[in-house]
Amino acid sequence: MLKYQYAGLQFGYWVDYLIIISFSTVVMQGRGFNPSAIGLVTTIGAILTIVLQMTIATIADRFSKLSLKTILLALFAGALMAAGLMTFLPGKYMVTFISMFVAISLTNVVNPLLVSLCLQYNDEGIPVDFGVARSIGSLGFAVAGYVMGRITGQFGTEVVLPIYCVLLSLLVLLVSFMPKPRRIVSKVKLQPEETSSLPQFFTRYPRYIVFLSGAILMFFMQMLINTYMIYFVREFGGGEAEMGTVLSLTAFAEIPAVALGVTLVKRFKPQTLLRVAAVAGFIKFASILGVHQIRWFIPIHAIHFFYSGLYTVSSVYFADRIVARTDAIKGQSLLSVGITGISGISANLIGGIMIEHFPIRMVLVLGACISLLGAVLMFYATGNHVFRGEKAGAIGGKIFYTDT
Repeated sequence: MLKYQYAGLQFGYWVDYLIIISFSTVVMQGRGFNPSAIGLVTTIGAILTIVLQMTIATIADRFSKLSLKTILLALFAGALMAAGLMTFLPGKYMVTFISMFVAISLTNVVNPLLVSLCLQYNDEGIPVDFGVARSIGSLGFAVAGYVMGRITGQFGTEVVLPIYCVLLSLLVLLVSFMPKPRRIVSKVKLQPEETSSLPQFFTRYPRYIVFLSGAILMFFMQMLINTYMIYFVREFGGGEAEMGTVLSLTAFAEIPAVALGVTLVKRFKPQTLLRVAAVAGFIKFASILGVHQIRWFIPIHAIHFFYSGLYTVSSVYFADRIVARTDAIKGQSLLSVGITGISGISANLIGGIMIEHFPIRMVLVLGACISLLGAVLMFYATGNHVFRGEKAGAIGGKIFYTDT
């Protein structure tokens, strides 16, 4: 029963994520926001995401009696309140400005907690397949992208927020009926390590820091395109419907890779999959430079099978293997902070300014160069060389990169 509940949670979350993250730009644009203002909103949302994720991760790692279920319910409730204000006060510019970055940040914070929740259930001996459940989430994202693109094209952008609120309410009900992980507390107490503070974490896991830096650069351009998708689609002759098609295809392309993620990790090892993902990301953004029509821009996103599809599961298991169990939630949260926070902030700020003042092609050139640098760092992070301070015994001898 639990595996179906968790899969439903992933499905509903990624539908809501698609709505508030990918369609926030068209909502704000319809309410009079220009690209710079949109970039400011999403940037503040990313900064708030970083603060909340690191605060929540530290609290969750340190205070085991505070369950992830309780935290998730609080985050969903907060996002629901913010979206409700925007829904009932559509003409208030500052209400939209503030409530939108609150809703964006609270939605972003949920993602690594869902990963940690699955790992906790697995630690209890409850077989929840993260890859399969996450692929169902990608299916929800794909279906929602296609449907929302058509709905907003036909009924306007104001329909987005009420749909988001309804789905959030359903997620609150679903999480309420899910059991709390019970035995994780005793497992943590058996660990010889103490939970690291944030400064200690950065000095304790040098390989993780290089890995995180590579991931941030790998997804810089993807974060930029996600925020300003409508501008890229219009550059190639499309509109809201085509935007929905792009989002849908992107998610559908990920599904097989994510569903088979656990099997692929066991067969090829996560570091190999991360390298493939890094190369695929660079190929995607370099290929868009040669596109001139929407009919070619859309199919390029099928490369997400190798890009974000392979990265999604392999990054979870790679991160889980190179940090101690007592720092597990922090390790997953930092990955999300890196992409939705640091990468998101820089992409939103740079993207908003560049889209207003420079051609889209110049933005794409910058994105391709940054993606290439990210691939270089990812290859280094997943190599066989030994980083300063690395000791397999420090985390129970479970480090993947020492495997042969």
